[in-house]
Amino acid sequence: MKKRLFALVITLVLLLATVIPVAAITWGQPDEGEHPNVGTLLFVQNGVGYYSCTGTMIAPRVMLTAGHCVEELGNVNDVTYVRFDEDAMSGYGSYASTQDWLDAEWLSVDRVIPHPQYEDYNLFPETYDVGVVILNEEYTPSNGFAYLPPLGFLESLKGTEKIGFEAVGYGMQGTINPFYQNDYVRYKGTIKFIEAKSMLTAKGSHSAKFTNNPGIGGGTCYGDSGGPTFAPEDPNMTVAVTSFGWAKNGNCVGNDFNFRLDIPPAQDFIYEILAEYGQ
Repeated sequence: MKKRLFALVITLVLLLATVIPVAAITWGQPDEGEHPNVGTLLFVQNGVGYYSCTGTMIAPRVMLTAGHCVEELGNVNDVTYVRFDEDAMSGYGSYASTQDWLDAEWLSVDRVIPHPQYEDYNLFPETYDVGVVILNEEYTPSNGFAYLPPLGFLESLKGTEKIGFEAVGYGMQGTINPFYQNDYVRYKGTIKFIEAKSMLTAKGSHSAKFTNNPGIGGGTCYGDSGGPTFAPEDPNMTVAVTSFGWAKNGNCVGNDFNFRLDIPPAQDFIYEILAEYGQ
């Protein structure tokens, strides 16, 4: 779920559908500098904003995120900003205007590029929900760039249900007190892998299913969209990006579905981008 920030007041934007694109790490903990290659996006879509998502650097100017974080209704973002500070709201209030704060504290973006077949989930369950952000200037994280898994990586994990992956994001920690806290702060948490090809009653090859329930594992919420799902024992291999949740009552409790990066539609798109912008 992407998350909306309007006049610096946090508002939940719930779509009137069962499937909702997702945006923070629930039942996790502050990142504390572990993932400086993960940042947050602030952007305007079709004249409405600001919304926020999460993304991961895969090259000096290339950030990987979700398709719905860079395009809506066939139109790419009107404007996009990126920031890698753990507290994305730091400094606000020290400037005369929101624009002054964005100009001083956030990185500017050259362009955003959605997967060419992304159509606002209209092709569900084949979502093509992946996109990239091209920064105007290079950013090199101290922990290195994230990279893609081998093709079919998640398929090889069948039979290992509940294995733990790490999700990272800037979204909400939950929508029920006491978890409604530390919004727009980078969090990390363990999410438990369930399977690679099941989307409840809909079948498709694009999404991997993860838990989003306390006591079983963590999950994602509004603002974590586009954030990385890191492989076990490999802190920079990102196997999926947060895409949508099958939520219960909009409370970020249910199952998460993350767009797989170990399939040809993802890798063909991303490696083409890297061939142009990766150096």
